[in-house]
Amino acid sequence: MATHAFQLSGDMVTRLEPRIADHRSEERHGGLVDCATLFFRGAVYVVPVVNISSRGTMIESDLLPRLGENVTIRFEACSPIQAFVRWIRDGRIGLNFGGELTVG
Repeated sequence: MATHAFQLSGDMVTRLEPRIADHRSEERHGGLVDCATLFFRGAVYVVPVVNISSRGTMIESDLLPRLGENVTIRFEACSPIQAFVRWIRDGRIGLNFGGELTVG
């Protein structure tokens, strides 16, 4: 029996059909936060924030993390938050937080 080693890469998993409905469980807030500090592989980056919700955020960056990779993100006047890379597409990265935030 052959053993295969699978590795998550920075490539986006493509859909066979476009999404026809928004299945998100919470509202996304655009314009609430302008930028954040991203701690990634031992380096620090200031990244624009596209939107934020209680469970995650979308940032703009040319970084290429692996899907599922852990990062830390810090929004101004907030404690650092552990997150993982949910998706990557066209210079944008979706991050899921390790816990739920109060947004507003």
